[in-house]
Amino acid sequence: MTEVLPQFIQVKIDQAKKETAEEVTKKVTAKVTKDHLLNILKTTNLTPDKAMDLLGIPEADRPMYKELLKKK
Repeated sequence: MTEVLPQFIQVKIDQAKKETAEEVTKKVTAKVTKDHLLNILKTTNLTPDKAMDLLGIPEADRPMYKELLKKK
């Protein structure tokens, strides 16, 4: 039992690191995409939906970006 516990703990630590890295990556990606989206909207006459089409933002993520745009 005592031999298994350190392995179990290490697995949980590795899992937590991976989840944290994924969360950070998601936040950074959202920030960069929001910046690109704002830049496109400022420099063109595109609607937010057309700008999101240009950036290839999936339909499932669009409500999040629309909400972010409200907070500019």
